[in-house]
Amino acid sequence: MIYNVAQLLKEGIGATRQREIDGELRDIDEYNPGPVPVVGAAKLVRTPDGILVTAKAHMELVQPCRRCLELTRTPVDIEFEEEFVPSIDVLTGVPLPEAEKSEDPELLIDEHHILDLTELMRQYAVMEAVRLALCSVDCKGLCPTCGQNLNVADCGCSKQAIDPRMAALAKLLGSETDEGPVVAGPTKG
Repeated sequence: MIYNVAQLLKEGIGATRQREIDGELRDIDEYNPGPVPVVGAAKLVRTPDGILVTAKAHMELVQPCRRCLELTRTPVDIEFEEEFVPSIDVLTGVPLPEAEKSEDPELLIDEHHILDLTELMRQYAVMEAVRLALCSVDCKGLCPTCGQNLNVADCGCSKQAIDPRMAALAKLLGSETDEGPVVAGPTKG
């Protein structure tokens, strides 16, 4: 994910290179400390200010299931388009003032004309890692009463929904059961 772009910076606007993405990311989150393999492709295009990178990459992240909290491997595809600017002039070797003002150091081409996609890819992977994952589309999740993983075993808890806001009213009406107050529906009369 590191490319020498000195020759591309010397070429005219619109000059293009196709590059393969094949590397590893580290420190994405607590579930993905690394190395996380990344594969894909990048298109590098010379612009008036630097190099525009259009990239598509694929990786697998370990994430907790949003229903049962079991860890699962989730395929993740990342696509981005970012412009990298040189920190020094490729012909004269003079530092460029625009680079010194840059708010995004990960979008700088270093003094050796190296364009490094690693930190940018890691940042996009971090954004993908916070998305909620599912271990399977038919995941049953956790029991809201006892916390049992319902994919592993049934917990035996009552499935009757009791509205806690109606508990006081149920006590007044005397409709308590062993499982708590029962809230009756509307009656026909």
